[in-house]
Amino acid sequence: METMLRRCWGILHIFFFGVIFLTCKGFNLVPAQPRRKVSSSARLAATSDKIPLFLHHTAIKTRNITIAIQFYGMLGFEPSVKFRAGPARAAWLEHSSSSGGRLELIEVPSYMLNEPEGMKRRAFDLVQRQELLGHNHLALDVTSSIQSLGLESLSEWIDSLNQQSLANFGKTLRIAVEPRQQLIGREVYELAFLYDADGALVELLHKQKDLPQDVSSGWEPWDGRDFLGQ
Repeated sequence: METMLRRCWGILHIFFFGVIFLTCKGFNLVPAQPRRKVSSSARLAATSDKIPLFLHHTAIKTRNITIAIQFYGMLGFEPSVKFRAGPARAAWLEHSSSSGGRLELIEVPSYMLNEPEGMKRRAFDLVQRQELLGHNHLALDVTSSIQSLGLESLSEWIDSLNQQSLANFGKTLRIAVEPRQQLIGREVYELAFLYDADGALVELLHKQKDLPQDVSSGWEPWDGRDFLGQ
């Protein structure tokens, strides 16, 4: 009996010190659970609200980058860098009072335009072609500009811009949609659309006020008018 007790004690003694040795060596005695592979799309979805993104630039093609720079210069944009984009001359334009990114102007080379004699190619008239998909217009909030000039309405601001156009180009602005009022959520805006030098649409927004009441749904009902409120 005494012999059996000594043997059991010896076995326990060896087991005890063996466990201590393996633990000190970094062995995990608990079976490892298989690691699940997490796809990059799942990681992106889990953190999408924390990814630091911002609008870098909006690109606009033009047939004459010099004239386009002058046009957007009337709206306060100035070239920050000029560069080549393949065969095209290009430029980034920035606005001193804007944090919404740059404009990129890209001049389409004449051999690509392939204009017949006496013809100038223009952008699609998206006022007339409302069924077309894709990028539609550039929108600029001119509320602060109207206030700083001591003006009261978007129409007055456009009249002032028109004087610059006459001085720079000897031409009046091409108005795509005359100023009108638009309710967007609780905010009341004046808005209008201009054509730029190549016929692309530029929207101008003047915030007038906020309504006190909440708007339950901005989609219903439809009043039967088209995109431009006509």
